[in-house]
This record gives sequence, structure tokens and C-alpha cells, in this order.
Amino acid sequence: MKIFCSQEELLRSLQMATKALSVKTTLPILSGLLLETRDDQLYCLATDLELGIEVKIPEATIIAPGKVVIQGKTFFEIIRHLSSGRIELFLDDKENLFNIKTSTSFFSLHTLPVNEFPSLPEGFRALDNLQIKSENLEDNANFDLYFIKAPVLKEAIKQSLYATLPEDPRPFLSSVLAEFGQDQLRIVATDINRLVIKEIKVKGEKKRNILIPVKSLREIANIFGNDPDEEIGIAIDERQLFVVGKGIIISSRLIDAQFPRYEQVIPKDFTGKMKINRQVFLAALDRSSLLDKAVKLSLSEAGLIISSNEPELGTAYEEVSCDYNGDIMEIGFNAQYLMDFLKNVDNEEIIFNLSSGMKASLMSATNGEDYRYIIMPLRLSV
Repeated sequence: MKIFCSQEELLRSLQMATKALSVKTTLPILSGLLLETRDDQLYCLATDLELGIEVKIPEATIIAPGKVVIQGKTFFEIIRHLSSGRIELFLDDKENLFNIKTSTSFFSLHTLPVNEFPSLPEGFRALDNLQIKSENLEDNANFDLYFIKAPVLKEAIKQSLYATLPEDPRPFLSSVLAEFGQDQLRIVATDINRLVIKEIKVKGEKKRNILIPVKSLREIANIFGNDPDEEIGIAIDERQLFVVGKGIIISSRLIDAQFPRYEQVIPKDFTGKMKINRQVFLAALDRSSLLDKAVKLSLSEAGLIISSNEPELGTAYEEVSCDYNGDIMEIGFNAQYLMDFLKNVDNEEIIFNLSSGMKASLMSATNGEDYRYIIMPLRLSV
């Protein structure tokens, strides 16, 4: 195996692929990175068995084909510290050493057993050669296929993940429900105290509901979506999700669990309705929560009063202009939960449908039925 490649392009590819390296594992091979040549192209692949990321490395010249597994983090750090320019990579089969050479630097790394590297998910290699065409969905019978503008998916993920618990052992809290329908994708996320529902347009026909781990979605949003015109393909088989675009394939294990019947918690009847400027509301909550994250909203036709009280620190009081229709009411919320939504929506005005007692309330942007936020109140201290 012998390859010449660009340090800049190799580093850029490794920055993406190494996101799937296993951090805590009892299997040393999962700390390894696979470098492999196929069809006169160089690929790098890392996986932790849940998430896999393969990147085609541009500007690589294949002198002798082959594949090797090396310690991924070490290899990444070496490439990161090299000067820009051409790099020579070659494998010494007799010594089981992988060599990295520039005009002034030379490194030899011990290799890991290629045959111990995890088998790729079924269908992964098929996608490498799949000519995905969004206007020809039915040509790919092995997968349910959908196509979407990458920035749209990136924003939807960003607007959902804050309402999850990534480290929670309960699957429905550490993953996100994706409901695919005809030309529509609904993303649903919850941490029990709140629920996000985000709807976006996709190209696709089949109905399919899947649970995707939070970690996988976070990396999908990190890697795709920086180009405003980028379109990506989403392929789903029985157990895996694949996201494909620009020489990159991300695979994610799907979660085999039941998501709660969230439709039952979407409130229908409300005690009052408030329209308020998003930035004004956000700034007032930010100030009030300096003393305590638990804030009280007092609502009447006169407007909104936000207050907080921390016995050892003091009290905070904010008068905020708004348009309110409904009963006079006082209701408590976690200010951070309110601010999470306000920071993740761009609309100037927010609609807050409020319920009395300990019932859920609903936030949305004006003309924003595609993004709904259901939030539970806090019990106010007397």
C-alpha cells in the first residue's frame, strides 16, 4: 500500500471521520481508523458500532492499493501537526508498520489487525457506489430513500436536540423520533419536561418511523449543512440509517424501542394566549433567571410580569409589554426551558398558549405551525 495525498485534504477528512472513534471501549480495535483504497480512491472510516463515518479523501494518488487499521487519534494528531503539502503514506507489510513521510518528517505507526475491524453495516458498501438521484426514488429497492436540503435538516436537528437527555438509559430520551411521510419529515424529541415537534419538507414517498440516537444526529448536523445549496440523501434499511453526500457516508444504528404516544400530550384547550416579541421576552427571562431559574409569569390585560425569588439572594421583577387575551393567571416555568426555545427560533414574534394548573402549555412562532414546543409548568411556592 502506497499513497500520496494532500495534508490539508487528509486532515479535513480525518476531522470528520474521527468523530466516530470510540472514546470509552474495552475493544482496542474501535480506537482504530481504517484506511482503504477502492476503485483508485482513498477512504477513511471509523466506527464505534453505533455511529460510522466514512469519508472519501480528495486529491489522493494511489501508487499501490491496500488497506490498514491504525490508532485513529494518534494518526489524526500527527497529520494535524504536519506542515501543509504532499504526504507519502506507505505500509511495510513485513514489519506491520504504517509510515508517514514528508520532506522533513517521518513517523512509523504500529498497525492493528484488519480482520478484527468491525464488519460494516449491511448496505454500507452498496451506498458507496449508489448513484443517488432525487428524481428517481424507486430505482433503489434495498432502501427507503429520502432527499433533503442539508441546511434544512441541520436547523431541524439544532431545534430539537436541546430537549433530549443524551446520556439517559431510557431510549426514547436519548434518541429522537423521525416520522417520514409523503414529502414530509416530522422530528419529535422530549426530556419528559418538554416536547419539541419540528416538521420539514423532504422528497420521498414511503411512511417510516425510526428512532435515531442523539449522538448520531449531532454529528450529522456538524458535518452536513454548511453549503446552502447542498442536498443529501437519507437511506434507511431494517436496522440502519445512512446519510450520504459529497463523498461522505454516515451510518447510524437505529434504536429498537417504542417512543411514547406524544400526540396525547399536545394540549388543545388553553386559559390564555400571549403574543410577545421574542427578543424582549428572551432578555427579560435572562435577567430574571440571574437569581433563580424558576420564574413566575403573571399575566393580565395589562401585560406580563416576570418575577423570581431566591431567599438567600433576593428578588427580581420585570414588566414586559405583550398582547394577552385570557384569564388573569400566574404560572411558573423553568426559565432555561423557555429560553432554549426562544434561542432556537428566528421569528420576531412568539405565540404562547398557556394552561392553568399543572397542564402543559404550547409555544410557537407566529405562522409557525411547523415548529411547536410543549412545556410543563413548575409548581409555584406559596
